[in-house]
Amino acid sequence: MPVSFAAILLAAGGSSRLGQPKQLLQIDGESLVQRTARALLSLNPARVVVVTGGSSERVSDELKGLPVHIQHNPDWPAGMGSSIALGASQVPAEVDGVLILLCDQWCIDTADLNHIVSRWASDISRIYAASWNDENAICYGPPAIFPRKYIHELELLKGEHGARSVINRYKHEARFIVLENAAFDVDVPSDLKPFTAAKKRQRPPL
Repeated sequence: MPVSFAAILLAAGGSSRLGQPKQLLQIDGESLVQRTARALLSLNPARVVVVTGGSSERVSDELKGLPVHIQHNPDWPAGMGSSIALGASQVPAEVDGVLILLCDQWCIDTADLNHIVSRWASDISRIYAASWNDENAICYGPPAIFPRKYIHELELLKGEHGARSVINRYKHEARFIVLENAAFDVDVPSDLKPFTAAKKRQRPPL
């Protein structure tokens, strides 16, 4: 029997360090939130939940026409944990797992997402998370997929405690997949340099 999963796209940040809404940055003619939502939809999940916060109306406008489930988090300034908790509360009860992705992980493509989902499908009892090198240190985090038994743990997250805190708690259950593209995001103005350079190059479609 095929496994099923839902996806949570986190698009609630206020981008205060960047100075502009990262969700609305354009690459290949579309916003980051639209691009990442479309990538998730290509995986045919049971549901894609997009959690909005800062600039929620503009972010929601970018998703018009896409079959996603938009949830506004009024507590988004409290931290990523509350957004994950809200998203997890909207996951259908019958799914086998939930995939979490950040909308500013602009290098992640459908091949990366398919890879982590297929690895998880081989053992749906475990957490599968991306890992990457950062200045000779091994980092890990989203995209990450959690078995159904941990969805309640995600619903209890608060404040700045994000998905990594659940991975840390059950690290013995986790498997880490090297996805170097997961290292790239947009948090501060200096992150725009590689992002802008990528926009000028011909990028393959998602």
